[in-house]
Amino acid sequence: MTGREETDRFTIAMHPIHDVEYEHVADRLIYQHHDSDPDDPVSRTAKALSSVLYELDERQSRELFIELPAEWLVRLDLLPTPPHQVVIGLPRGLEITPELAESLRSIRERNYRIAVPDPAPQAMGSDLQAVADIIEIDASQALDLERLDTLKAKGYRLLAEHIQDHEQLEQCLAAGCDYINGRYLSEPHYHASRPRGRHGNRAAQLRLINELYREDADLHRLHDLLLQMPHLHVAILRRANSSYFGQSHQQSDLRRAMQVIGLNELRRLVMTISLASEMPSSRITVRLALIRAYMCQNLAEPFRNIDPEDAFTTGLFSMMAALLDEDQATLLAQLPLDDAILRALEHHEGHLGAILAICEEHEQQLAGNTPDHTAERLQECYLDALERTATLMGRF
Repeated sequence: MTGREETDRFTIAMHPIHDVEYEHVADRLIYQHHDSDPDDPVSRTAKALSSVLYELDERQSRELFIELPAEWLVRLDLLPTPPHQVVIGLPRGLEITPELAESLRSIRERNYRIAVPDPAPQAMGSDLQAVADIIEIDASQALDLERLDTLKAKGYRLLAEHIQDHEQLEQCLAAGCDYINGRYLSEPHYHASRPRGRHGNRAAQLRLINELYREDADLHRLHDLLLQMPHLHVAILRRANSSYFGQSHQQSDLRRAMQVIGLNELRRLVMTISLASEMPSSRITVRLALIRAYMCQNLAEPFRNIDPEDAFTTGLFSMMAALLDEDQATLLAQLPLDDAILRALEHHEGHLGAILAICEEHEQQLAGNTPDHTAERLQECYLDALERTATLMGRF
């Protein structure tokens, strides 16, 4: 036993959706969980969304079709962004309660589009008529051309599903379908997750969620809490550097990345990933990483040509692979870190690399019980790092 809990294994598939010119314009997210509770749709959806939005980041400018359960549709704060790139699908047979109908209207007002399964032969209810943008048509069944003409005349766009051959494809195009989905045109792309450890401070996680939803949320306090959540830290950096936010320079500092994405997106990210996995406490590893980060920051302080925040990031990310149970080379290849930080982490190059090497050497001396050989300045930096880490983790 490693003492590290593992998240459920799951597979997601991105099914390509094409327009009438056969251009790949969107993807439908399909997900299957192999071990999770089938009665927990919120957790299943959170795992899929956290993977696609905060880990894969492969969608570029394409739209994302995602079917959301009723439990998710009433949580407007959890809706994936940006709205103009998201089409929210409704499960077939979904019961439209007054609460859900109101939520769907609010979703539509936020500029999301809503895709509805074709209810034929029954008439579409008035609540769905008011919010639907796209009607999903089953192309494997005989098409009612007169009915499709009526839907088009009312302004609905049509998505043809389950196309099996060229004849069905031609029929759907002749009927005026706007989107084409199905393996006949293109195979889906699969992504299988692997179980991974989730280090973090469970008490800090609960306080983080509480702080996020305060009317007077304190960004400094949020920053200190997020430092104890390595996987959230990485996800925030990835999100801040995604194409959606259009940053001209890579953001590798957590505080700056939080400012880029803003409080609402921060809430959405934290809640989605928190719902997707339970984070075990691993305070010892987090503590060691913070001590190293603060020590690197302290050593950089006297030098005008070294940014103390970059030194802090270097120290913290030197242990991020261990915190996330990831391969170091793979993780660094995915992270939006400055070149100077990457060179320090990969080869101990530059000023940051020299500072990191000094910290690591000091840790080895402490492990060998030979602190008497440590320079006075180095020991001062280390003791201050101990105190700052204890203060940070102790008050949470």
